[in-house]
Amino acid sequence: MWKKYNKIAGGGATMPTNAVQTAKRSVSGDHDDLDESQLEQELCRLQRQLHAMEGDRRAYSEETCNLLRKQKSEIASLKKENEEIGKVLRLAKSDRNVSADGRDIEKLLTLIDQLDEYKTKCVREEREIKQLDSEIARVQDMINEEQKLMGSVTEETASIIVSKRLRITENRLNQELMKFNNQLATNARLREELDHLRQEKAVFDSLHKRLTKRLEDTKHQISDCIAQASSAYEERDEAQTKMIALKERSDKDMAQQEMEMKELLRIIKHDDMLKEFMGVKAQDRHDFREEESAKRLKGKDTADHETDVEKQTIRQLEKAFERVTDATGESDITTIVNNFIRKEDENFALYNYVNELNDALEAIQEETANTQEEIKRFHDENIKSEDNRRKMIREMELEAERFVREADDAEQQNTVVCKVLDEMRVGVEKLFKEADCDSSTISDMLGSDEGVTNKNILQYMGIIEQRTMELLKLQQYIQMQKEPPKTERKDSKGQPATTPSQQNKKSPRQSLVVIAPPNPNEEDELTADGELRPLTRDELKRLVMHNLTVRPPPSVDARKKSPPKRNKTSPRPSKPAQLL
Repeated sequence: MWKKYNKIAGGGATMPTNAVQTAKRSVSGDHDDLDESQLEQELCRLQRQLHAMEGDRRAYSEETCNLLRKQKSEIASLKKENEEIGKVLRLAKSDRNVSADGRDIEKLLTLIDQLDEYKTKCVREEREIKQLDSEIARVQDMINEEQKLMGSVTEETASIIVSKRLRITENRLNQELMKFNNQLATNARLREELDHLRQEKAVFDSLHKRLTKRLEDTKHQISDCIAQASSAYEERDEAQTKMIALKERSDKDMAQQEMEMKELLRIIKHDDMLKEFMGVKAQDRHDFREEESAKRLKGKDTADHETDVEKQTIRQLEKAFERVTDATGESDITTIVNNFIRKEDENFALYNYVNELNDALEAIQEETANTQEEIKRFHDENIKSEDNRRKMIREMELEAERFVREADDAEQQNTVVCKVLDEMRVGVEKLFKEADCDSSTISDMLGSDEGVTNKNILQYMGIIEQRTMELLKLQQYIQMQKEPPKTERKDSKGQPATTPSQQNKKSPRQSLVVIAPPNPNEEDELTADGELRPLTRDELKRLVMHNLTVRPPPSVDARKKSPPKRNKTSPRPSKPAQLL
């Protein structure tokens, strides 16, 4: 029986020697106690299973509560997201946005009407230009008729006037060539600046794109870090929830175990006191037997004394039996012994149960210590990850601020460059219109009528330069056409005298290189224009009319004798470019 108990209890405890001997004596006489002990063991096992199942039930209940809490939080977040989406939809369908769209449509219609109006104005201006050209031609014919009628000036006067007019024209040509060369140099410089600005704009655009891309990458990294931090926070909350649940469970188990330990210790203490009392009584009985044997050896002389001692011992035993009877409530010695053996068996079973509880307590304490270590480790890792996350976010914020500053600087530089380009476009377009350039040529070349842009500004400047050359040629042609023919004069030897104009005809290159200095007395007849720019159409018209009114008409006989040779006297179109 005791071997079986030792196997069930794991061999962790042994019974006292006296209790084992008493149990062996009782087992041989009664087999019902074995069944009761087995039932008690089965009851203890079932109680342990009940405790384990209660613990599992509590764990499942806690897990279910956590799952329900997570589902409720997800439902709340989905509701919030639905409300935000509805708010955005209502904002998009608001009256303010609808009215803004209507205003934009009205503005577009107004711009279309303005475009039609400007087109109409352009057609009207072209018609007026044609009328002015016809008027100029008519006035030119009238001037020619008047010049034919006026022929009262003598040949000498005409020669002097022609020479003076030639010097004035050469001076004006010199100044105009200087202005034209300066304007060409300015155009070349502006073209270089424009190319440089376009290159800078391309560099700034690439830098802006690269910075924008890096900014987007930084934003994605920040969002990823925020997502990782959110998941880490959720894992930390879940770990804290599990830790709190384990702590509560451990506290409850510890409290229950302490209560059970107190009850078991009380029972063990009572049994120990009973064992001690029974041991004392057994020792008294043994001493009494030894004394009785000693009295028998002493003889007859000590009989009375032994009788007294025996009576005294009997009285002590009777008193002890009365105390046992009072304590147990039983008067039968066999019942008392059986109860004692049964209590001894119960105490042994309780002793084994206490050992099992101690082992379970040690396992729970070890598990609690491991859990606390894991909690501490998770806490340290959480602090470390939080520090790393804050450091990373700070670095990303600094980098994002730097990117934003660089993007702002690039945007400002781009704005300045775009402003300069816009001013240049406006100036080129204005100059193109004032020079009365043919817009159909540039339209055919570019294939569109979009106007002056960053891509075609060089083509517009080339057409303006070509138009300037044409205007200069036209001015020279008009001047040479209005010059009177000169009579051939002979010197003292009978040879024809060479006039300055004839010398210019013979050596045109030398006339272009060696230019007579201007006469200060004739500067009042020139138009003092201090700006280094080509003449507009109105300015050219005023200059031609001024020249026609100032220069006296030549005689009719001189025109008949020597018609003007325009092809020889007019400078070639490439001559002004040779001075560059």
